[in-house]
Amino acid sequence: MSSPLQVPRMRATARRVKAGGERFLGGVLPGASSRRLREAAFADDWAAANMEARAATGPLWVVLGDSVSQGIGATTREVSYVGVVHELLRRRDAWRVVNLSRAGAGVADVLGRQLPELVALTSEQPAALVSCVIGIEDVARRTPGLDTSLRQVIAALPAGSVVGTIPRIGRGGPNPALDSVIREEAARHQLRIAELPSNPGRGRDHTILGDVGHSAWAKAVIAAIDGPPAEIASTTDPAIPVVPAVPDPN
Repeated sequence: MSSPLQVPRMRATARRVKAGGERFLGGVLPGASSRRLREAAFADDWAAANMEARAATGPLWVVLGDSVSQGIGATTREVSYVGVVHELLRRRDAWRVVNLSRAGAGVADVLGRQLPELVALTSEQPAALVSCVIGIEDVARRTPGLDTSLRQVIAALPAGSVVGTIPRIGRGGPNPALDSVIREEAARHQLRIAELPSNPGRGRDHTILGDVGHSAWAKAVIAAIDGPPAEIASTTDPAIPVVPAVPDPN
């Protein structure tokens, strides 16, 4: 009989094989369908890994974010930026990771789903580390009011969390205004900033990171984990109001 952990892993393997077959067949089968299968495979991988992490002991890292935090673009979950950072942390202590990110997620998903999941997960014991890399999907979709939503996300994160800047991936342009919002709010709420590089080794479809890109992001996240919280720059306008944290629905 299959265990609860074996089921999502077997599903992940089957979906990954099928997705690879679709890429091989090229024009016969649609690329969008292949990507959906890859996303489902990574989600199944993380579902099994999250179950193991919840049952284990040791410092807990909780990941919030979108497709890149799920590992999309990497060859395997282990060589995604989350997997690489986790392996580096495990060399220091018995770190475990619970990945709450979702493929295709934007700031609305973090506010409405992932942050409440974080609250429930850490209700009895706080996480040793929380990270949030979000905004790439919203920039691509031109989500209105993104600056305000980013302020709300950052305000809701625990002090000491790592938040990433919004890099340029694929054909998108840089986001200096949004990065300024991230840096400003991170300083206000004593968060650490991962300065994520743009387009470092793109994947096959040139819109997502490949293994090289994930490795570069891992270096940036580790640097943020080991660095001090952001400080308010002397040019920051003190009259700008601090966005309050999202209230606990409970």
